[in-house]
Amino acid sequence: MSSGSHVVGKAMVFMTTSLVLALGAANVLAADCPLPLSFPITTKQIDPEVPDSFMRGIAMKVGTPEQTILVNAWPDLNNTYLYDQQMLCDPSIIWNDEICFVRRGGIYHYEKSKSFTKFNDFASAGGATNEITTTGTELGVKKLIQSSLAGVETLSVGGSDSSSVTMPIGIPRLRWDGGYTILHALGLGSNSTYLNALGQSKKIPSRVWSYFWGRQWGSGAPLDGSIVFGGYDQEKTIGKNYTQPLDYSESTGCWTGMKVTVSDLVLNYRNGDDESIMPRNSAIPVCIVPQRHLLLEAPGFVIDNFEKATGMVSKGDSFGFYWGGQVYNNTANPSYYDGDLTIALSNGLSIRIPNSQLIVPSEEIARNGSFITEPNRMELPINRLGTQPATLGRFFFTSAYLMVDHEAETFTLWQANPTAKSSLVAISHVKDSCASEPTDGGAGDAEGEAGSGGNESGNNGTAGSVTSEPAAETNVAAIAGGVAGGVGALVLIGTVVFFIMRRRRRANNAQSENSGDMTDGSARGFPPPVGELESQYQPNIGELPASANYKHPAVGVQQYHHHASQGGQQPHYYGEYYNNKPAEVQGQGWIYELDNSSRPVAPAELSGGTPRFT
Repeated sequence: MSSGSHVVGKAMVFMTTSLVLALGAANVLAADCPLPLSFPITTKQIDPEVPDSFMRGIAMKVGTPEQTILVNAWPDLNNTYLYDQQMLCDPSIIWNDEICFVRRGGIYHYEKSKSFTKFNDFASAGGATNEITTTGTELGVKKLIQSSLAGVETLSVGGSDSSSVTMPIGIPRLRWDGGYTILHALGLGSNSTYLNALGQSKKIPSRVWSYFWGRQWGSGAPLDGSIVFGGYDQEKTIGKNYTQPLDYSESTGCWTGMKVTVSDLVLNYRNGDDESIMPRNSAIPVCIVPQRHLLLEAPGFVIDNFEKATGMVSKGDSFGFYWGGQVYNNTANPSYYDGDLTIALSNGLSIRIPNSQLIVPSEEIARNGSFITEPNRMELPINRLGTQPATLGRFFFTSAYLMVDHEAETFTLWQANPTAKSSLVAISHVKDSCASEPTDGGAGDAEGEAGSGGNESGNNGTAGSVTSEPAAETNVAAIAGGVAGGVGALVLIGTVVFFIMRRRRRANNAQSENSGDMTDGSARGFPPPVGELESQYQPNIGELPASANYKHPAVGVQQYHHHASQGGQQPHYYGEYYNNKPAEVQGQGWIYELDNSSRPVAPAELSGGTPRFT
């Protein structure tokens, strides 16, 4: 073998070794830079013996062997609470145990799980030792930690190994919720034990979660929602967004930390006209509560003005699945309102609720556990409040998209794009092997800052970054950087080998008597330089500029905007709860909220049911 061939051989060996090292480095980076996890919010059959026993929620597998239940996100709870045979439904709302079983989303048998370990209390189990108890929370939360059975269990959202963790859980022994938010509670609060467990095991890039409820009705098939851990789904957002700090303090009157102000409610008629149903110079402070079962809990004038504008006549409050909503009978209402509703927030973001998610079928769970629809009734998922806080519930998230970032202590809202497509964006605040050039960003103050939803991030769930402090890198960019480095090394080595071979050819040609000035043809085929693999960055989240996607009301009143007062008058804020906490009264071993509202009362005939879950 000639010396030139020997050099080329060594170069090729080195090239192969470099490629292996580059790919190995990429694998290490991939392991250190986790991608977001996304799981559907969908409808499941709960009782295998009842084909129509449907509930909508987030599937979770618990224990060994695995048991499947449905949970929902609770942004104000730090611990996760799962119900066992003591299902603790409110008998004034849930008529028997079969209904309770279905509406809870199944039950968890801890005594059948080999992976469950009982502890004396949450502290011993490693759980959170406090929960939010500010005004507006479910009153039973005050006793939830002390009264619950504490333990450690293995669970996974979506039944995926990627979301599997062993963590503390609570099993309630007190009827603590209001009876409406009845699925098992996945605690996603500021000290969420589930997000902490995912983060500590490096299964997600940050303690961030995002939420879209999906679409349940309409002419087409229902659309699944989604919950994302460690980022958000860019495909399910439209346009710019609004970000503000999380604030759980008593002074805000919002126990989830997500307080916004509704500055206008506008009916969008099919003929293109729009009409405000808000009084002049008024605003409603509301708390975003995704686990609540309605669209809006609001002062009574909202329903009164809606009916005055649409001509619809309520037949009373719902006793069904949307307890407290307004029932409309088609015999009294020959034609239901067929337009939309725009909810305008004072930060400039407007969310338009389509008619299919606004005037919805009257649904309930029958005594045998079947999900049934009453064909002669429709319902408006809005109820009347007394002095308790106004809320935006899960119907709001048929058209809005939410991201909560506990590390930046912010939350972000977008208009939702109802699609089954997905493009995940990772959120990271840690400057480590995933980090690249710092990006200027900020959560913004209470007024928000301008920004956009960001660039498309590819087909593989590529990651971007949205941070309130320097340092964020896309996971894919980190991996691509490792691969690009390896490819660059190969190109450099290939160049050296090329020049060695070129020198040999020139030397051989110089020895030929009739060589002449020959140009090495390979020089014209020199491999092009490898282009830089660019990282994709997510622009900063900020405030959607104040604008409305509807015309000025054709009939009605002026719109309130937080940057100016109308006619020199300050807006009237509805919500007496800021200075007047609701009282608590004891009744039949349970605490109820005295809120002065026209809350429905239980029907006279109640079934005690036959417990079959012992």
